[in-house]
Amino acid sequence: MYSNRDRSLTIVFIESSLELVPKELWSHHQVKRSAERYNLEPGDLILDKSLHYNAMEVLPQKWKRGRPDILHTSLLIVTDTPLYDKGLVQVYFQAFDGRIFYVKPGVRVPKHFERFKGLMAQLLKLERVPPRGEPLIWKTHDSLREFVKEMGGLILLWEKGVKIKLSFLVSRALNMRAPLGIGAFPKGDFKKSTLRKASEKYAILEGAQLKTWGVAGRIIYEYERFMGYR
Repeated sequence: MYSNRDRSLTIVFIESSLELVPKELWSHHQVKRSAERYNLEPGDLILDKSLHYNAMEVLPQKWKRGRPDILHTSLLIVTDTPLYDKGLVQVYFQAFDGRIFYVKPGVRVPKHFERFKGLMAQLLKLERVPPRGEPLIWKTHDSLREFVKEMGGLILLWEKGVKIKLSFLVSRALNMRAPLGIGAFPKGDFKKSTLRKASEKYAILEGAQLKTWGVAGRIIYEYERFMGYR
């Protein structure tokens, strides 16, 4: 017989393409234009490829950066289930700089993308939102290493991992009480350091690259089915 704690599913979005505009780009005309448009300082802006494409040309790993929309869409999907409202879906995400943040159960992520970016900019600067009162999203760990150590493991969804069925993946995560890690970047692969931290690595479609929100949606659907909501 499962307790509610046993039935809770933890999802962490790893290496998400979420960061403030790096200092070396503050003087670029695209960044200046964005800062003027939103009446903000360049360092208070979220890096966004749709706005800062040319500016990003000088950045290392530019193909993995500037896509906050990936995390935004994925968070909307995993929080849009009654199981999340019941506290049975625990949600974390890793920013580009490595910090891990926790979304308090029941918190509604802004549906409007611009509002989401504003909230994330505040979060990355202050490490919690809102700035005062009870936090709704806050930093829990400075690194993935700290997170995995505290959680006791990590199951990573990886296109080169062992092919398994979704039903096994969900039951495995629940039995191990281990978080499911999903990459939240547009191109490329996980860092080698990330792969080393995963105790198990699985693929749900052999040889196929699914979008982050596609993976998240399939997991949530299977979890709902497991819990009798389908």
